Amino acid sequence: MKKLILVVVFISLILGVTSLFKYSLSTKELEGVSLKKVVVIDAGHGGFDTGSIGYSKTKEKDITLSIALNLGEKLNEDGFIVYYTRDKDVSLGKNERDDLNVRIKMINSLKPDIFLSIHLNGSDYKSAKGIETYTRESDDKSYLLGESIQDELSSVEYTTDRGVKTTKDRKLAILDRTKHVGILLELGFITNKSDEEYLVSKSGQNTVIECILSGISTYFNKIL
Repeated sequence: MKKLILVVVFISLILGVTSLFKYSLSTKELEGVSLKKVVVIDAGHGGFDTGSIGYSKTKEKDITLSIALNLGEKLNEDGFIVYYTRDKDVSLGKNERDDLNVRIKMINSLKPDIFLSIHLNGSDYKSAKGIETYTRESDDKSYLLGESIQDELSSVEYTTDRGVKTTKDRKLAILDRTKHVGILLELGFITNKSDEEYLVSKSGQNTVIECILSGISTYFNKIL
């Protein structure tokens, strides 16, 4: 089905950016989940901020963007309204703090039903590996979303299950300063050879995306 892409323009004084991309709705539903749910997908890093550098010198920002765009396309096909904080290799501010502030303002202004911030971990220890999901402390709905997606990802067993954690374990402004149900996904350690190989592969990314979709479906079916 041909998709109509609508450009939604926000007042720059409010958001610090000029536009976001919004996909039109299709008629297919995601396992009974109702239409018109709004999802914001935040592809971590971008532009001058490469994020972690991988075992084979891949860049976190490129993998997170690829996963974010393909995930958004699938969600759109299933009837969700999808926004991205970025849809290309750009930074959203002149430094990392400004970039983060713009992302937070976007999320709060769009008032999504859920948002997903997609990242990859990195470590000086190349043996470190695994997936982990962060949620806002004392936020039951965010925890349910995170748990639902983490369960799906861990069931594939492409890497170690590091569990669901909260901002009590690690302070994350993208969660602490936003007001809506949301999680931050660390889909693996890009500095680990096996994690990186899986996450740069098309088949690996497709599997990760299907797991996220299943987790989202589980979440909405539980709260509706």
